[in-house]
Amino acid sequence: METINSVLKSFWQPIVNFWPKIPAVILGLIIGIFIIKILTGILARALRYSRLPKALSGIITSLVVIVMWVLLLSEVARQLGMSGLAITISGSIVILGLSLASGASGLTSDIISGIFLARDEDFELGYRIKVGNVEGVVQKVDIRKIRIIDDDGNVHVYPNAKLDKDGWEIISREVEDNKIDLKKLLAKKEKK
Repeated sequence: METINSVLKSFWQPIVNFWPKIPAVILGLIIGIFIIKILTGILARALRYSRLPKALSGIITSLVVIVMWVLLLSEVARQLGMSGLAITISGSIVILGLSLASGASGLTSDIISGIFLARDEDFELGYRIKVGNVEGVVQKVDIRKIRIIDDDGNVHVYPNAKLDKDGWEIISREVEDNKIDLKKLLAKKEKK
């Protein structure tokens, strides 16, 4: 009977220790999410006014958002008294930096290729390109992938490194009002 009590006590004790911390953790999480949204908005606005290509701006925003979420999760773990987990989570930022520096993984090559593609004057959101046997409009470029929408509305997703390595063919550089309106592009194609 004493063994059962000790097992139950060892199971419930951590939960009882966390219980008083939960309101502060929830409040910290809400404030953290709010701060991430504000900083992301400020960053997006600043990048919009910069002379950087939109694709590169998207990659920068993605990297900054990832770092902010890692820091927020690390802080939540620290507030719960899990300092070891907080250090491990924070260490993932260091690992990300080291992997970027080493260039050894597929993730790193996608990130680096994405940056070079975003800086390429022959590659921009809204351009009509052909990759292999797929022809469509570049809809989005993020930290790892490029999304191309074909004339049927199908989204084709390619790793950044594939386009950087295999290349693409530019069909049209026509971008209306510097925005990509998928419905307008598809309607325009159907009229032809």
